Amino acid sequence: MCVSSIVGVQTMLSAHETLRRKGWRHMSPFAVPALLPNSTAAQIAIRYGAQASAHAPVSACASSTEAISLAADMIRLGRADIVIAGGTEAPIHPFVIGGFAAMRALSRRNSEPERASRPFAADRDGFLLGEGAGILILESASHARARGARVYARILGAGMSVDGYRIAQPEPNGRGAAKAITRALAEAGLGPEDIRHVNAHATSTPAGDLAEARALRHSLGAACDQVAVSATKSMTGHLQGGSGAVEAIAAILALHHRLAPPTINHDPMDPAIDLDVVTGAPRPLPAGPLAALSNSFGFGGHNATLVVAA
Repeated sequence: MCVSSIVGVQTMLSAHETLRRKGWRHMSPFAVPALLPNSTAAQIAIRYGAQASAHAPVSACASSTEAISLAADMIRLGRADIVIAGGTEAPIHPFVIGGFAAMRALSRRNSEPERASRPFAADRDGFLLGEGAGILILESASHARARGARVYARILGAGMSVDGYRIAQPEPNGRGAAKAITRALAEAGLGPEDIRHVNAHATSTPAGDLAEARALRHSLGAACDQVAVSATKSMTGHLQGGSGAVEAIAAILALHHRLAPPTINHDPMDPAIDLDVVTGAPRPLPAGPLAALSNSFGFGGHNATLVVAA
């Protein structure tokens, strides 16, 4: 179960150029299979001989978080013992960059690219496009014990919702995102007071970061004051469909090592962001049981949250 948000754009544009210049006889016979949204999941299934099923949920930048959620459901329902789940994205192409630039979604800090991704900063002005992939191996507890697997964390719950607001802007008060967080906590059987860490979606857009801060405050209430919030896109850029999986891994490793990663490029902080953002250096997490949220939100109003526990 592996997904991408912007499917095969480079393959499509290259194939179209070949068609335009040389005709269809010179096109690759793999042009269409490479464009299919399910192609990544299918290739992994073929390589590893998967038998249960293969899925490719497509929900913009929430895609791989939804994939992990669906993988966990497959295991809970007894449809699989072990699932490969994650996301990948390679969208850096003039067509994609031009489209995002026309939307005014990208940062214009071209003179300082290393400081362009600025989640929660007062002067943030858009996201920095990145590429990458993240894969998790999910399995039932009995299957993990039988093969002597090293268990890094447990997925306790997931929540999903949709804003029903606008195609490229979140609901300003974060109501939809708050529903996803609340549903994830309910499925996990946890309360806000059990959460010690959040890997925030935090893309560095003015509207998105503020909406997420409001969603966290609304869903966690006063307990939000004790939560260490990290925005790892400050270091990776926005990996689109791959971001949820990569950030779920970051949240899991934060619990495993009991260290919340820092957010860089945060200064000056937006005074409207009422969160305890980790800055400067990794922050030790408290002793005792640990649980964390990993948030992903996408164009179209897609919201997805995972609850993971050490």
